Amino acid sequence: MKCSADVLIVGGGIIGCSIAYFLRKQGAEVIVLEKGDIGAQASSAAAGLLAPIRPLCQRDPFKVLQLAGLVRFSSFVPELEAVSGITVGYEQTGTLRLLPAEKLDAVQAWAEVWQHAGYHIEVLTPQEAYTRQPNLSSGLYGAVTIAEEAQVVPVQLVQAYAQAALNLGALLYAHTEVVALQRSERGSRITGLWTNQGDLLTCNQLILAAGAWSARCGTWLGIKLPVRPVRGELIALEQPSLPVRHIIFDEGIFDEDIYIAPKLNGTVVVGATKADVGFDTSVSAGGVLHLLTVATQLLPALAHCPIHRMWAGLRPKTPDSRPLLGPIPSWENVVIASGHGGFGVLLSAITGEMVVELVTTGTIPEIIRPFVPKENIVDEVNSHKREDAQGI
Repeated sequence: MKCSADVLIVGGGIIGCSIAYFLRKQGAEVIVLEKGDIGAQASSAAAGLLAPIRPLCQRDPFKVLQLAGLVRFSSFVPELEAVSGITVGYEQTGTLRLLPAEKLDAVQAWAEVWQHAGYHIEVLTPQEAYTRQPNLSSGLYGAVTIAEEAQVVPVQLVQAYAQAALNLGALLYAHTEVVALQRSERGSRITGLWTNQGDLLTCNQLILAAGAWSARCGTWLGIKLPVRPVRGELIALEQPSLPVRHIIFDEGIFDEDIYIAPKLNGTVVVGATKADVGFDTSVSAGGVLHLLTVATQLLPALAHCPIHRMWAGLRPKTPDSRPLLGPIPSWENVVIASGHGGFGVLLSAITGEMVVELVTTGTIPEIIRPFVPKENIVDEVNSHKREDAQGI
Protein backbone atom coordinates (compact mmCIF):
# COMPACT_ATOMS: atom_id res chain seq x y z
CA MET A 1 0.00 0.00 0.00
CA LYS A 2 1.32 3.42 -0.98
CA CYS A 3 1.24 5.59 2.14
CA SER A 4 1.27 9.15 0.82
CA ALA A 5 -0.47 11.24 -1.84
CA ASP A 6 -1.20 14.84 -2.70
CA VAL A 7 -4.89 14.17 -2.09
CA LEU A 8 -6.73 11.56 -0.05
CA ILE A 9 -10.41 11.00 -0.87
CA VAL A 10 -12.68 9.32 1.66
CA GLY A 11 -15.45 7.60 -0.26
CA GLY A 12 -15.25 5.47 -3.39
CA GLY A 13 -18.68 6.16 -4.84
CA ILE A 14 -19.50 8.04 -8.00
CA ILE A 15 -18.47 11.44 -6.56
CA GLY A 16 -15.19 10.24 -5.07
CA CYS A 17 -14.21 8.38 -8.24
CA SER A 18 -15.13 11.34 -10.43
CA ILE A 19 -12.95 13.65 -8.34
CA ALA A 20 -10.10 11.12 -8.51
CA TYR A 21 -10.33 11.02 -12.29
CA PHE A 22 -10.25 14.79 -12.72
CA LEU A 23 -7.41 15.09 -10.19
CA ARG A 24 -5.29 12.64 -12.19
CA LYS A 25 -6.03 14.64 -15.34
CA GLN A 26 -4.32 17.54 -13.54
CA GLY A 27 -1.41 15.35 -12.50
CA ALA A 28 -2.15 15.18 -8.77
CA GLU A 29 -1.31 12.03 -6.82
CA VAL A 30 -4.55 10.68 -5.42
CA ILE A 31 -5.66 7.80 -3.21
CA VAL A 32 -9.33 6.85 -2.74
CA LEU A 33 -10.33 5.02 0.43
CA GLU A 34 -13.60 3.06 0.46
CA LYS A 35 -14.83 1.07 3.44
CA GLY A 36 -16.74 -1.37 1.20
CA ASP A 37 -16.62 -2.15 -2.49
CA ILE A 38 -15.97 0.68 -4.92
CA GLY A 39 -19.28 2.17 -6.08
CA ALA A 40 -21.41 -0.38 -4.24
CA GLN A 41 -23.72 1.99 -2.36
CA ALA A 42 -25.94 4.78 -3.75
CA SER A 43 -23.90 4.97 -6.95
CA SER A 44 -24.95 1.49 -8.03
CA ALA A 45 -28.45 1.57 -6.55
CA ALA A 46 -29.60 4.69 -8.42
CA ALA A 47 -31.87 4.64 -11.46
CA GLY A 48 -29.35 6.73 -13.43
CA LEU A 49 -31.71 9.50 -14.51
CA LEU A 50 -30.37 12.77 -15.90
CA ALA A 51 -33.68 14.58 -15.64
CA PRO A 52 -33.70 17.78 -13.54
CA ILE A 53 -36.21 19.91 -15.47
CA ARG A 54 -39.36 19.42 -13.43
CA PRO A 55 -42.35 21.44 -14.73
CA LEU A 56 -42.74 24.79 -12.93
CA CYS A 57 -39.20 24.60 -11.51
CA GLN A 58 -37.30 27.88 -11.14
CA ARG A 59 -33.67 28.64 -11.92
CA ASP A 60 -32.32 28.89 -8.40
CA PRO A 61 -28.60 28.17 -7.81
CA PHE A 62 -29.22 24.44 -7.40
CA LYS A 63 -31.18 24.25 -10.64
CA VAL A 64 -28.41 26.17 -12.41
CA LEU A 65 -25.91 23.58 -11.16
CA GLN A 66 -28.15 20.72 -12.29
CA LEU A 67 -28.61 22.20 -15.75
CA ALA A 68 -24.87 22.74 -16.09
CA GLY A 69 -24.39 19.14 -15.02
CA LEU A 70 -26.82 17.95 -17.69
CA VAL A 71 -25.04 19.88 -20.43
CA ARG A 72 -21.62 18.72 -19.26
CA PHE A 73 -22.69 15.10 -19.14
CA SER A 74 -23.57 14.79 -22.81
CA SER A 75 -20.21 16.20 -23.90
CA PHE A 76 -18.22 14.28 -21.29
CA VAL A 77 -19.48 10.73 -21.94
CA PRO A 78 -17.27 10.06 -25.02
CA GLU A 79 -14.17 11.12 -23.08
CA LEU A 80 -14.99 8.92 -20.09
CA GLU A 81 -15.78 5.90 -22.26
CA ALA A 82 -12.57 6.34 -24.24
CA VAL A 83 -10.34 6.61 -21.17
CA SER A 84 -12.04 3.82 -19.22
CA GLY A 85 -12.93 1.43 -22.02
CA ILE A 86 -16.40 1.06 -20.43
CA THR A 87 -19.69 2.15 -21.99
CA VAL A 88 -22.00 3.95 -19.59
CA GLY A 89 -25.31 3.34 -21.39
CA TYR A 90 -25.99 7.02 -22.07
CA GLU A 91 -29.36 7.53 -23.80
CA GLN A 92 -31.09 10.81 -24.50
CA THR A 93 -34.42 9.08 -23.96
CA GLY A 94 -36.33 12.26 -23.28
CA THR A 95 -39.05 12.47 -20.66
CA LEU A 96 -42.82 12.37 -20.72
CA ARG A 97 -44.11 14.16 -17.63
CA LEU A 98 -47.80 13.52 -16.89
CA LEU A 99 -49.67 16.53 -15.49
CA PRO A 100 -52.60 16.89 -13.13
CA ALA A 101 -55.38 19.27 -14.26
CA GLU A 102 -54.41 22.04 -11.84
CA LYS A 103 -50.95 22.45 -13.38
CA LEU A 104 -51.94 22.76 -17.03
CA ASP A 105 -52.28 26.55 -17.36
CA ALA A 106 -49.19 27.36 -15.31
CA VAL A 107 -47.09 24.80 -17.19
CA GLN A 108 -47.99 26.31 -20.54
CA ALA A 109 -46.56 29.69 -19.52
CA TRP A 110 -43.56 28.04 -17.84
CA ALA A 111 -42.78 25.99 -20.96
CA GLU A 112 -42.73 29.08 -23.16
CA VAL A 113 -40.08 30.68 -20.96
CA TRP A 114 -37.89 27.57 -21.15
CA GLN A 115 -38.44 27.22 -24.88
CA HIS A 116 -37.14 30.76 -25.35
CA ALA A 117 -34.07 29.72 -23.35
CA GLY A 118 -33.36 27.01 -25.93
CA TYR A 119 -34.86 23.88 -24.38
CA HIS A 120 -36.88 21.47 -26.52
CA ILE A 121 -40.02 21.36 -24.39
CA GLU A 122 -43.53 20.61 -25.66
CA VAL A 123 -46.84 20.76 -23.83
CA LEU A 124 -49.02 17.92 -25.11
CA THR A 125 -52.74 17.41 -25.24
CA PRO A 126 -53.99 14.04 -23.94
CA GLN A 127 -54.24 12.70 -27.50
CA GLU A 128 -50.68 13.80 -28.28
CA ALA A 129 -49.49 12.07 -25.10
CA TYR A 130 -51.22 8.82 -26.15
CA THR A 131 -49.52 9.09 -29.53
CA ARG A 132 -46.15 9.16 -27.77
CA GLN A 133 -47.06 6.30 -25.37
CA PRO A 134 -50.30 4.57 -26.42
CA ASN A 135 -50.67 2.32 -23.35
CA LEU A 136 -50.87 5.14 -20.79
CA SER A 137 -53.90 5.07 -18.54
CA SER A 138 -57.09 6.72 -19.74
CA GLY A 139 -58.22 10.09 -18.45
CA LEU A 140 -55.00 12.05 -18.91
CA TYR A 141 -55.18 15.86 -18.71
CA GLY A 142 -51.94 16.62 -20.51
CA ALA A 143 -48.20 16.11 -20.44
CA VAL A 144 -44.85 17.77 -21.05
CA THR A 145 -42.01 16.31 -23.09
CA ILE A 146 -38.41 17.42 -22.55
CA ALA A 147 -36.02 16.16 -25.22
CA GLU A 148 -32.75 17.05 -23.43
CA GLU A 149 -33.33 14.73 -20.47
CA ALA A 150 -31.48 11.45 -20.52
CA GLN A 151 -30.20 8.52 -18.49
CA VAL A 152 -27.25 6.20 -17.96
CA VAL A 153 -26.62 2.79 -16.41
CA PRO A 154 -25.30 3.85 -12.98
CA VAL A 155 -23.34 0.66 -12.26
CA GLN A 156 -21.45 1.06 -15.52
CA LEU A 157 -20.97 4.78 -14.93
CA VAL A 158 -19.29 4.39 -11.54
CA GLN A 159 -17.17 1.56 -12.93
CA ALA A 160 -16.11 3.85 -15.76
CA TYR A 161 -15.10 6.65 -13.39
CA ALA A 162 -13.15 4.20 -11.23
CA GLN A 163 -11.42 2.52 -14.17
CA ALA A 164 -10.60 5.84 -15.83
CA ALA A 165 -9.03 7.08 -12.58
CA LEU A 166 -7.04 3.83 -12.28
CA ASN A 167 -5.91 4.01 -15.90
CA LEU A 168 -4.53 7.49 -15.26
CA GLY A 169 -2.65 6.33 -12.14
CA ALA A 170 -5.01 6.87 -9.20
CA LEU A 171 -4.98 4.34 -6.37
CA LEU A 172 -8.31 3.00 -5.13
CA TYR A 173 -8.30 1.01 -1.90
CA ALA A 174 -11.51 -0.93 -1.23
CA HIS A 175 -12.40 -2.38 2.19
CA THR A 176 -10.23 0.27 3.81
CA GLU A 177 -11.96 2.21 6.55
CA VAL A 178 -10.69 5.44 8.12
CA VAL A 179 -10.58 5.23 11.91
CA ALA A 180 -8.71 8.41 12.92
CA LEU A 181 -7.03 11.56 11.64
CA GLN A 182 -3.55 12.93 12.06
CA ARG A 183 -3.47 16.71 12.58
CA SER A 184 -0.74 19.28 12.23
CA GLU A 185 0.81 20.76 15.37
CA ARG A 186 -1.33 23.88 14.95
CA GLY A 187 -4.35 21.63 14.62
CA SER A 188 -5.90 23.35 11.61
CA ARG A 189 -4.63 20.95 8.94
CA ILE A 190 -5.10 17.24 8.37
CA THR A 191 -1.78 15.61 7.60
CA GLY A 192 -2.91 12.02 7.35
CA LEU A 193 -5.44 9.27 8.04
CA TRP A 194 -5.21 6.05 10.04
CA THR A 195 -6.99 3.05 8.53
CA ASN A 196 -8.54 -0.02 10.09
CA GLN A 197 -5.53 -1.96 8.82
CA GLY A 198 -3.19 0.10 10.97
CA ASP A 199 -1.70 2.12 8.12
CA LEU A 200 -1.03 5.86 8.24
CA LEU A 201 -1.58 7.56 4.89
CA THR A 202 -0.31 11.13 4.66
CA CYS A 203 -1.62 13.90 2.41
CA ASN A 204 -1.63 17.59 1.58
CA GLN A 205 -5.38 17.70 0.97
CA LEU A 206 -8.34 15.72 2.29
CA ILE A 207 -11.64 15.40 0.40
CA LEU A 208 -14.73 13.93 2.04
CA ALA A 209 -17.02 12.24 -0.48
CA ALA A 210 -18.63 9.65 1.75
CA GLY A 211 -22.24 10.19 0.71
CA ALA A 212 -24.79 9.13 3.32
CA TRP A 213 -21.94 8.33 5.72
CA SER A 214 -20.51 11.87 5.65
CA ALA A 215 -21.84 12.76 9.11
CA ARG A 216 -19.52 10.15 10.57
CA CYS A 217 -16.59 11.90 8.89
CA GLY A 218 -17.64 15.11 10.61
CA THR A 219 -17.05 13.61 14.03
CA TRP A 220 -13.36 13.21 13.20
CA LEU A 221 -13.18 16.94 12.52
CA GLY A 222 -15.26 18.07 15.47
CA ILE A 223 -18.09 19.33 13.29
CA LYS A 224 -21.63 18.36 12.45
CA LEU A 225 -22.04 17.57 8.78
CA PRO A 226 -25.83 17.59 8.29
CA VAL A 227 -26.03 14.67 5.88
CA ARG A 228 -28.37 11.78 6.59
CA PRO A 229 -29.41 8.66 4.66
CA VAL A 230 -32.81 8.52 2.97
CA ARG A 231 -33.75 5.11 1.63
CA GLY A 232 -35.09 4.80 -1.88
CA GLU A 233 -36.66 1.54 -3.07
CA LEU A 234 -36.84 0.56 -6.72
CA ILE A 235 -38.30 -2.26 -8.83
CA ALA A 236 -37.28 -3.48 -12.28
CA LEU A 237 -40.02 -5.09 -14.39
CA GLU A 238 -39.76 -6.70 -17.78
CA GLN A 239 -40.94 -4.42 -20.60
CA PRO A 240 -44.61 -4.75 -21.58
CA SER A 241 -45.45 -6.00 -25.09
CA LEU A 242 -45.89 -2.37 -26.17
CA PRO A 243 -42.59 -1.03 -24.79
CA VAL A 244 -42.09 2.10 -22.72
CA ARG A 245 -40.06 4.48 -24.90
CA HIS A 246 -39.54 7.54 -22.69
CA ILE A 247 -38.87 8.16 -19.02
CA ILE A 248 -42.34 8.76 -17.58
CA PHE A 249 -42.79 11.00 -14.54
CA ASP A 250 -45.88 11.41 -12.40
CA GLU A 251 -46.02 15.19 -11.85
CA GLY A 252 -48.68 15.05 -9.15
CA ILE A 253 -51.49 12.82 -10.43
CA PHE A 254 -50.82 10.12 -7.82
CA ASP A 255 -47.31 10.66 -6.40
CA GLU A 256 -44.83 13.14 -7.86
CA ASP A 257 -41.84 11.11 -6.62
CA ILE A 258 -42.64 8.19 -8.93
CA TYR A 259 -41.11 7.56 -12.36
CA ILE A 260 -40.93 4.72 -14.90
CA ALA A 261 -37.67 4.45 -16.86
CA PRO A 262 -37.02 2.07 -19.79
CA LYS A 263 -33.61 0.44 -19.77
CA LEU A 264 -31.38 -1.04 -22.48
CA ASN A 265 -31.55 -4.52 -20.91
CA GLY A 266 -35.25 -4.87 -21.67
CA THR A 267 -36.57 -3.78 -18.28
CA VAL A 268 -38.34 -0.74 -16.91
CA VAL A 269 -37.29 0.67 -13.54
CA VAL A 270 -39.98 2.02 -11.24
CA GLY A 271 -38.78 4.31 -8.49
CA ALA A 272 -38.52 5.60 -5.93
CA THR A 273 -39.79 5.68 -2.39
CA LYS A 274 -38.39 7.99 0.29
CA ALA A 275 -38.02 6.79 3.87
CA ASP A 276 -36.03 7.99 6.87
CA VAL A 277 -35.01 4.59 8.22
CA GLY A 278 -31.33 5.15 8.93
CA PHE A 279 -28.93 2.84 7.11
CA ASP A 280 -31.52 0.13 6.48
CA THR A 281 -31.35 -0.96 2.82
CA SER A 282 -33.99 -3.68 3.01
CA VAL A 283 -36.92 -3.59 0.59
CA SER A 284 -40.27 -3.22 2.35
CA ALA A 285 -43.60 -4.72 1.36
CA GLY A 286 -45.23 -1.31 1.73
CA GLY A 287 -42.67 0.34 -0.51
CA VAL A 288 -43.06 -2.28 -3.23
CA LEU A 289 -46.86 -2.07 -2.99
CA HIS A 290 -46.80 1.71 -3.37
CA LEU A 291 -44.46 1.64 -6.37
CA LEU A 292 -46.49 -1.03 -8.15
CA THR A 293 -49.79 0.69 -7.36
CA VAL A 294 -48.76 4.04 -8.81
CA ALA A 295 -46.88 2.50 -11.76
CA THR A 296 -49.86 0.37 -12.83
CA GLN A 297 -52.23 3.32 -12.41
CA LEU A 298 -50.07 5.29 -14.85
CA LEU A 299 -49.35 2.38 -17.19
CA PRO A 300 -51.82 -0.48 -16.65
CA ALA A 301 -49.90 -2.88 -18.88
CA LEU A 302 -47.19 -3.10 -16.20
CA ALA A 303 -49.55 -5.19 -14.05
CA HIS A 304 -48.85 -8.15 -16.35
CA CYS A 305 -45.05 -7.76 -16.40
CA PRO A 306 -42.79 -10.13 -14.42
CA ILE A 307 -40.71 -8.59 -11.64
CA HIS A 308 -37.05 -8.72 -12.61
CA ARG A 309 -35.45 -7.27 -9.47
CA MET A 310 -36.14 -5.23 -6.30
CA TRP A 311 -33.54 -3.22 -4.40
CA ALA A 312 -32.89 -0.14 -2.28
CA GLY A 313 -30.18 2.49 -1.87
CA LEU A 314 -29.40 5.38 0.46
CA ARG A 315 -29.49 8.95 -0.81
CA PRO A 316 -27.26 11.43 1.05
CA LYS A 317 -29.67 14.21 2.04
CA THR A 318 -29.09 17.58 3.71
CA PRO A 319 -31.71 19.65 5.58
CA ASP A 320 -32.25 22.01 2.60
CA SER A 321 -31.83 19.24 -0.02
CA ARG A 322 -28.77 21.03 -1.42
CA PRO A 323 -25.26 19.53 -1.64
CA LEU A 324 -22.31 20.55 0.48
CA LEU A 325 -19.46 21.51 -1.88
CA GLY A 326 -16.33 23.32 -0.83
CA PRO A 327 -13.93 24.00 2.03
CA ILE A 328 -14.97 23.01 5.54
CA PRO A 329 -14.78 26.00 7.92
CA SER A 330 -11.83 26.19 10.32
CA TRP A 331 -9.81 23.60 8.40
CA GLU A 332 -7.16 24.69 5.94
CA ASN A 333 -7.08 21.64 3.70
CA VAL A 334 -10.38 19.78 4.01
CA VAL A 335 -13.07 19.87 1.31
CA ILE A 336 -16.44 18.18 1.25
CA ALA A 337 -18.42 16.96 -1.76
CA SER A 338 -21.55 15.31 -0.43
CA GLY A 339 -25.30 15.61 0.09
CA HIS A 340 -26.30 15.37 -3.58
CA GLY A 341 -29.52 13.57 -2.72
CA GLY A 342 -30.99 11.97 -5.82
CA PHE A 343 -28.76 14.01 -8.15
CA GLY A 344 -25.38 12.36 -7.57
CA VAL A 345 -25.29 10.72 -11.00
CA LEU A 346 -26.34 13.91 -12.79
CA LEU A 347 -23.86 16.07 -10.87
CA SER A 348 -20.94 13.65 -10.83
CA ALA A 349 -18.94 15.16 -13.69
CA ILE A 350 -19.47 18.81 -12.83
CA THR A 351 -18.81 18.14 -9.13
CA GLY A 352 -15.55 16.41 -9.99
CA GLU A 353 -14.40 19.25 -12.19
CA MET A 354 -15.40 22.04 -9.81
CA VAL A 355 -13.87 20.38 -6.73
CA VAL A 356 -10.64 19.77 -8.60
CA GLU A 357 -10.58 23.40 -9.76
CA LEU A 358 -10.95 24.44 -6.12
CA VAL A 359 -8.21 22.11 -4.91
CA THR A 360 -5.72 22.96 -7.65
CA THR A 361 -6.25 26.74 -7.80
CA GLY A 362 -7.41 27.59 -4.28
CA THR A 363 -10.35 29.50 -5.76
CA ILE A 364 -13.96 28.46 -5.28
CA PRO A 365 -15.75 28.22 -8.67
CA GLU A 366 -18.69 30.59 -8.83
CA ILE A 367 -21.23 27.89 -9.61
CA ILE A 368 -20.60 26.04 -6.33
CA ARG A 369 -20.31 29.08 -4.05
CA PRO A 370 -23.95 28.75 -2.88
CA PHE A 371 -23.16 25.26 -1.58
CA VAL A 372 -20.02 25.97 0.43
CA PRO A 373 -20.51 24.82 4.07
CA LYS A 374 -21.30 27.70 6.41
CA GLU A 375 -19.58 28.44 9.70
CA ASN A 376 -22.61 27.25 11.67
CA ILE A 377 -21.84 23.61 10.91
CA VAL A 378 -18.87 23.85 13.28
CA ASP A 379 -19.41 22.18 16.65
CA GLU A 380 -16.75 22.23 19.33
CA VAL A 381 -14.06 22.25 16.67
CA ASN A 382 -11.67 24.31 18.80
CA SER A 383 -11.75 21.80 21.64
CA HIS A 384 -10.91 19.05 19.19
CA LYS A 385 -7.97 21.02 17.83
CA ARG A 386 -6.46 21.16 21.34
CA GLU A 387 -6.28 17.37 21.43
CA ASP A 388 -3.13 15.45 20.58
CA ALA A 389 -2.02 16.10 17.00
CA GLN A 390 -1.74 12.37 16.34
CA GLY A 391 -5.49 12.05 15.93
CA ILE A 392 -8.55 10.87 17.80
